[in-house]
Amino acid sequence: MLRDTSRIRTILLIALGFCTTWEAHGQFVVERSPWLDGAGITEDPVEQTWRVTDRSTNAPLNTQFSVEGINPRKPVTLNVNEDTLLKLEPYRRYSRLCVEPNYMLFADYLFADPNVAHDTVRLQPLQIGLETSLPAIEFMPGTQELYYTSVPALEALLEFIDVNPTLALAIIGCEDTDEKTRDQDRFSRDRARAVFEYLVSSGVASDRLTIEGRGSKSPAFPEPKTPEEAEFNRRISVRVTNY
Repeated sequence: MLRDTSRIRTILLIALGFCTTWEAHGQFVVERSPWLDGAGITEDPVEQTWRVTDRSTNAPLNTQFSVEGINPRKPVTLNVNEDTLLKLEPYRRYSRLCVEPNYMLFADYLFADPNVAHDTVRLQPLQIGLETSLPAIEFMPGTQELYYTSVPALEALLEFIDVNPTLALAIIGCEDTDEKTRDQDRFSRDRARAVFEYLVSSGVASDRLTIEGRGSKSPAFPEPKTPEEAEFNRRISVRVTNY
């Protein structure tokens, strides 16, 4: 009961952030695709096939994606078979999450590139030491408070832990390389702790989780060239510590 109460409080805080930022941000923010600024500009839907394979064997997998961007108001659950054809808007950013038992959690962002007709996601079989970033876990600017847009990624992380009952994870906070005005290790660790507390309040045993704060020691982009690359450096990652 105490865990349920704590989780409800966390979700309400995230929802409060949603309510207070609705007018400024809306529930869905359209990001302009870089391909719209190039030659041969078109706003026609981009046809693209998605498929999923086992990274080790290249065998096709049938699985589900949670996709943000198809419906402007909420994530869509999409069954992805050997070749799933989609019509994607070239001006919209899509977020994908995939949870498949015995495979590493998959998460990414993409635009519909007209030059990519086939997009293959290669899931990694679970093993100790695997690490992946979860860019869709976001925080209120300059704070350790989870932003409302993080809910789908947090729920996918919960499902990932649930469908792999022997799994244990390190929750890792990372910062950008240009953040010089605060204790990066402590700040990144506090952000990782916010995710830890969300998971524990949702029923995950605390002994399955550890917390790390890397500060800016392992940037995805050591010399970010765009605001998007700098933002990606400020991220939450997870690493498999037991399986």
